Amino acid sequence: MMRRKKVRELTPRALSVVFISILLIVLIVFLVSYYYVKPFPPKSLVMVTGMQGGAFALFGERYQQILARDNIHLETRLSSGSVENLRLLNDKSQKVDAGFVQGGIARSEEKVNLVSLGSLTYTPLWVFYRDDEILDDPSQLKGKRIAIGPEGSGAQKFALDLLKTANASDPPTVLYKIQYSDANKAMLGGRVDAVMEFGATDNQLIMDLLKAKNIKLMSFSQVEAYTRLFPDISHVILPKGILNPSQRLPAADVHLLSPTVNLIIHEDLHPALVYLLLKAAVEIHGGAGWVHKAGEFPSVNKQDFKTSEQAQRFYKSGGGSLLYNYFPFWVATFIDRMILILIPLGVVLIPLVGIIPWIYTWRNRSKYYRWYRELKNIEMELNEQMQPERGKELQARLDQIDEAVSRVRVSIAFYDEVYTLKEHIHSMRRKLNNLNRPVHEITADL
Repeated sequence: MMRRKKVRELTPRALSVVFISILLIVLIVFLVSYYYVKPFPPKSLVMVTGMQGGAFALFGERYQQILARDNIHLETRLSSGSVENLRLLNDKSQKVDAGFVQGGIARSEEKVNLVSLGSLTYTPLWVFYRDDEILDDPSQLKGKRIAIGPEGSGAQKFALDLLKTANASDPPTVLYKIQYSDANKAMLGGRVDAVMEFGATDNQLIMDLLKAKNIKLMSFSQVEAYTRLFPDISHVILPKGILNPSQRLPAADVHLLSPTVNLIIHEDLHPALVYLLLKAAVEIHGGAGWVHKAGEFPSVNKQDFKTSEQAQRFYKSGGGSLLYNYFPFWVATFIDRMILILIPLGVVLIPLVGIIPWIYTWRNRSKYYRWYRELKNIEMELNEQMQPERGKELQARLDQIDEAVSRVRVSIAFYDEVYTLKEHIHSMRRKLNNLNRPVHEITADL
C-alpha cells in the first residue's frame, strides 16, 4: 500500500500560537519605540551658564523663569565661561544638558554628540583703556597692564589670540587673568591700564566702565581685517548716541569685534525640552539690542557646531507648532510622541492584519486539503494496470477518506468546498466500481 504523506493542519492551538506571536511582536515594537521615542520628557535639566553677575548667568536666570511656566525645573550652574562650559558639556560625569558657548573656541574633537540650537546674540569684546591718546588697535596696548579675564573664559582665550596677532602679548606687556569684577575695580583704581572683556550690552560691569570718567572704549580701526583673520568673529557697531541720544553718547559710531553666543545641547536631549529652549530663546533674544536689530536673533548663522535638525525646522516654520499652541505642554508632548510610536506600530500591524484572513482560510482548508491529495493518489493507481485484489484496498481507503471528511468541522463559508470534496469521493468510488463490472452492465447503466 502506498504510504500517505502526512499534512500538518493549523490546529486551534497552532492558531493561538500565531496570534500570541503577533501580540508579542507588537508589544516588542511598542516597547522599543517607547524607549527610543521617550514619550514623556524629564521634569528638570541642567544648564551651565557663566560667572556670577555676568551676561550668561543672567541669561540662565531668564531661561529658568520661562521654563518654570511649563513646570520644568532648570538648574543653572555658574562657571568661568565658555571654555569651561564646553568642558562640562563633554564630561558625561557632570550630567550637564545645555550651556552657552561663544563661537570660535571649540575644537573638532569637542563637538561629538553636541549640537547647536542657534546663535542667541552678540557678545562684543569691550576694550576699555586709560590713556591720554585715542587708541584704535590692540597693537597700541603693548607694554601696558591688561586684565584679560579669568581662566576658562572665552574672553581670555580670544584676548590672548588677538594680542598675539597684534604683537602685543609679550613683555613688557603684563597680563592679568582675573575675574571681571576684580578687573573693573583694578581699572577704576588705576592698577591696570586696560580691560578686555566680553559682555552683553545690559551687563552692569560694562555699564560701569562706559559711564566712568577718564576711561575710554576702543573703536577698532582695522575691524574688517580682524574679521578676516578670525572668521568666527563679526564686525558690529555701537551706534552714535545709543547710550544717551540727548548727550550724543557715544559721540561717534564705535566699531567692535564680537563672537556670537550659541546655545549648545546634547544631541539626545528630549525633543520636548528642545522645543521649550527654542521658544525661550526667541522670547529672550528676539528683540533689538545695542549692536543688533530686532529679529536678527536667534539664528543659525556662524555655527561652530552642527545645528540641531529640530532647531532648523523650528526657525523655518517661524517657531509655530499646532499641538503646543492649542494644548497644554504635557498633553501636546504626549500626543506628539505617541504619533511617533504609532508609525512603527502601523508599519508592523498593517502586514500582520493582512495575514489574519490568510490564516483563517488556511486553518479551514487545511482540514480537508490532505484528503484531496489522498484522492489524487488513488486516481493515479486506478489509471495504472491494477491487480483485481487491489480494488478492495482502494475501496477501504475511500471509505476512510469519506468518514474523515464527514467529521471535518469548518466555517459555514467553506461548506461548499467540503461538499465538492464529497462529490469527488463519490465520483472516484463509481470509477473504482466500474473497473470490476462487466461492460454490458456499465452500458446498461448509461
